[in-house]
Amino acid sequence: MVQADPNSPPQAPAAPQPHVRPASLRDLDRLTDVLTASFYDRDGWRQWVYPFIRLGIYEDLKQRLKAQSPRYACLTAIAIPTADSTPTNGEAIAGTVEASLRQPWPWQGDRHVYISNLAVDQTFRRQGIALTLLRSCEQVAQRWGICELHLHVMEDNLAARALYRKAGFSVVQTEDSPASWLGLQARRLLMRKTLQPPTHLTKP
Repeated sequence: MVQADPNSPPQAPAAPQPHVRPASLRDLDRLTDVLTASFYDRDGWRQWVYPFIRLGIYEDLKQRLKAQSPRYACLTAIAIPTADSTPTNGEAIAGTVEASLRQPWPWQGDRHVYISNLAVDQTFRRQGIALTLLRSCEQVAQRWGICELHLHVMEDNLAARALYRKAGFSVVQTEDSPASWLGLQARRLLMRKTLQPPTHLTKP
């Protein structure tokens, strides 16, 4: 039995894991804020176009949520309040992710679940929320009877690549574009994870 060192400082308790649930239209404004702030900045001249970018994200997400497709899921992570957390009106949305069933042509491979728009609010980063959302996507895929998950990440986004490797994804393809050939943009990497086949399959 290993005994704790009485001289070592006490460890802070681990942050409670968020509750993940399907997103709804009532989450639309907050989800749009999280997505826009995660993928775009407001420095310099960008502050003038930021409202238009946010509006575009809002409208696109609204259409996907309203469609209620059985082959699409938007998940939101709800932060669990702690004793010292600041009270908020309603639920605190910590992050979001989207998953959709992709069924390519036969020569392009098998069906897979494509993960996109993984974003965590800056207030709740470094708490394992992104990993929790990725695991929730795996559960969605298993409910749909799908064992392959795919996602894209930019080659120069080292933090995101490390996160996806930790979640069990590996690079299967490097994708060039005219912008990457000219050195204006990093290449995209396609990453994949294969799940164990679930016991009970529910085809969407």
